[in-house]
This record gives sequence, C-alpha cells and structure tokens, in this order.
Amino acid sequence: MDNKEISQNQNSKSKLFHPPWKYREGFTVALILMLAGFAIEVLTPQPGISIPSFPFNMYAGMAFITTIVFLHIFYRDIHMVRWLSTIPSAVSAICLIVLLTILMGVFEQERPDAGGIHGAIGLTHLKNAWVFLLAQLYLLVSLGLVILRRAVPLRKKNIGFLLNHLGLWIVIAGASLGTGDLHRLRMDIYEDEPVWYAYDSESRFYEMPFALELINFDIEEYPPQLAIVDSHTGRLTDDSQRPLPYIEAGKTTQLMEWTIHIDEFYPMALPDNGKVAYSEETGAPPYARVRAANNSTGETHEGWITCGSFMHDTRLLWLDGRNVLVMTLPEPRRYLSNVIAITPDDEPREMVIEVNKPPKVAGWRLYQLSYNQAMGKWSDVSVIEAVRDPWLPVVYTGIIMLFAGAVYIFWIGKEIKDEEQVTQL
Repeated sequence: MDNKEISQNQNSKSKLFHPPWKYREGFTVALILMLAGFAIEVLTPQPGISIPSFPFNMYAGMAFITTIVFLHIFYRDIHMVRWLSTIPSAVSAICLIVLLTILMGVFEQERPDAGGIHGAIGLTHLKNAWVFLLAQLYLLVSLGLVILRRAVPLRKKNIGFLLNHLGLWIVIAGASLGTGDLHRLRMDIYEDEPVWYAYDSESRFYEMPFALELINFDIEEYPPQLAIVDSHTGRLTDDSQRPLPYIEAGKTTQLMEWTIHIDEFYPMALPDNGKVAYSEETGAPPYARVRAANNSTGETHEGWITCGSFMHDTRLLWLDGRNVLVMTLPEPRRYLSNVIAITPDDEPREMVIEVNKPPKVAGWRLYQLSYNQAMGKWSDVSVIEAVRDPWLPVVYTGIIMLFAGAVYIFWIGKEIKDEEQVTQL
C-alpha cells in the first residue's frame, strides 16, 4: 500500500459518520437527539407531549414493533441499521437516558408552565418532554435490533441474553405507552357519606366505578418531644437541633444548660378545677408536668406544658427572659382509614387503607394519602389516592423476564463450567 492510500484511509477514519461507526458517532447521535428534543420543545405551543390512551397507544406500540422488524428484515445490511444493533449505539442511548434521569433530580419536575430557558426546553417536565421521548425511541430501536439479530438463529447460550434484553425492552416500552392510561386521582371521604367521585391535580372531577364511605380515621403517634425555643426568633435554639428527647413519665433529660425531669405525662388530658386529668374528649391534647433546673445558677421552674390541639391552646414553660420549654406536636407513626367500599355489582365490604398497603377495588389501587392535619387524630376527612395503571402487568412481565434471564445466565454459566471440568478430567 503506497503513502497516498494510507493517507486516504487515515482521513476517512478521522471523518465523522464515515464507516465504521463507533462510540464517537454514537455520542454524536445522542447529542443531536438531545438538541433536537430541546428545539422541538421550544417550537411546539404546548409544553411536553401527551401519550395517547388505549387503544391508540397499543396501535402506536404495534406500529413501532413492526417498523423495527421491517428494518431488520429489509435493511439490516445498511451500515446505519447494522450499527444501531451494536454496543456503541446501545451505550450512547443508555448514557443519554442516564443523563436525563440525573437532570430530573437536578430540576424540580411536574412544572410544565415554569419560565426560563430550563422550562422552555423541557427540563422541568422531562418525563413528558420531547427529548425524553427521542431518547427512549433511540434506546428501544437499538435494543430491538440487537434482540432480533441475536434471536435468529436461536441458540441455547443466547436465551439468557434475549430474556434480559427483551425484558428491559418490555419494561421501557410498557412504562412509556402506559403513561396515557395511568390515572392518579384523589378522593376526599367522610363518615356516613358515600363518595362516588374523585378529582385530579387540576381539580377536574371524575365519576368512579365505586364509592368509599369512611368508618373512622385512626392515627398511631410517637410521643411528643421536648424542645427549647428562642422566643425572639420562634426557632429551636442551637443546642436543641440534635434529636429531641421523647416525653415519658419519670424521664430526666438535658437541654442546653437545663436539666429537665418529667413528673407526669398524659397522652390525652384536659385541665379540671386547676388540675390536669386524663380525658378522651375530642381535641384533648397531651400534657406533661415538668421541672427544669439550671445547671449553672440552680434556678428552677416547673409547670404543665402541652402542644395544644385544634380545640385547645398550647402551654409553655418560661426558663428565662428569652427561652421557653415547649412540647412538640406528636408525629404520626402510622395512619389509616377504615372504609366501606361500595360497587354496583358486589356487596359492600369493609377494608383498611394504609400508606403502603393499598387494597384494590374495581381495578383501582387505593392509598392513604393525607388527612385534616389541623385536626390530627380527630380528622373528619381522609384523603385517598386512587391509582389505575392497566399497563402495570406488562411492566411486571418485563421485570420477571429480566430476573429469569439473570438466573438462566447463572445456570448456563455453571453448566458450561462443569462441562469444562469434566472435559479436563
């Protein structure tokens, strides 16, 4: 080969998008797609995109799969199509997805109307932005072509690979297409009042295929805590920023230069003829009788303190001209709603709705979301989140395939190793 031919080969390798394509072309494609997504986001009148609901999302998925199969059958010898089924293409697509996922954590999401350049290009609503759609399409095309290339001819050693990659493809595609059918609504339910409607984040109302009636709302609380507050700023003193001590009868603790002893504690109590007595009346707050002694001066103070409730005021204990001893509001340990679920076709049934233990009614999963926090344990309303995601089984199928692929690869790898050991013997 003469010097002229060597020079031509070196020049061809230095040119971008000159075969063979490698990682440089892959990351360039990813950059082009990212910039294109930002540009489309700026040029379109509405922020983000709306994934169609069933059956149109299913039609879109079938058309997309058909396109990938068509490319594999009729155009797999074209360099660009062949390159899309290589590692550089898949790695660059994954890196683009990872970058956008990191940006989701950097910028506050669910703000499609946010101003500024970051809002205009979709960084405040990335899950619905054009750039994320293009990144997903890039990854799905690359994965799809890889799967088809390894699937024919089908070999035993490729089964684990296919299960892993096909499972990942199904997870990404199912989660994306299912966005159009995902409904996340809120229901405010009350005692002795069946509620048949829910509303979304934009306060649009929807009639539900079931009704919920609140039997009672219950909260299990941690004990309240002691703290010293600066009356000039209304904030905890610097020395009270550490984990605050829980209030328990007979307990002695140290806050700043004060030694505090808790003589009595009632989780629910009310003043009665100058005394404090246990009470189960609505709105009865926790009470504690405390003694505080200054370690330096020997100064002492004692009295009853309470965090109060929606019906009763707080009571504090002044320690000096600036600092006061207070009881914090008890934090909820667990809260739940006992409800009656009513459907047109079935008998009413009682169920318990908790934060992370959602029962299922008429295809909807019900989560305990909130309550009237001003009223606390006596809340007269329970806020339930109703979630319907019919594509969730598709996503679960992909996850199971990923797990099965990992198990198969481990099993076949062990089998090959055993065969090699037998051969050596």
